[in-house]
Amino acid sequence: MSYNVRMTPTGYTAGHPVHMRRADDIAGLIKARREAMGLSQQALADRLTVSRKWVNEIEQGNSNAKLGLVLRALNELGIDLYGQIAAPTQTRASPTSADDIDIDSIADMSLPSKRGRR
Repeated sequence: MSYNVRMTPTGYTAGHPVHMRRADDIAGLIKARREAMGLSQQALADRLTVSRKWVNEIEQGNSNAKLGLVLRALNELGIDLYGQIAAPTQTRASPTSADDIDIDSIADMSLPSKRGRR
């Protein structure tokens, strides 16, 4: 499975890890689980003591949703959330430490040459 393609709600299955990078990923997971549990948006909203509009917005990937409410929704739906630090890959730029930067050579690039000075 490619993690770069947004999964449709039917693509989420129990026991299968889902790579979440965007609000849309969490939105699809919430919607898929809610539907699998046979809950309407209003029923989930009632369980969370939020409006049906909030449930609709989170399922649409509204990234302005309060994290605490999103975590409550995941808990109510029985969705476990795990974090893992990704291993560095060849495609990612390696971080540069301050010790690797030669500020003098950078400054020298913008100075006129000594021959051009008067």
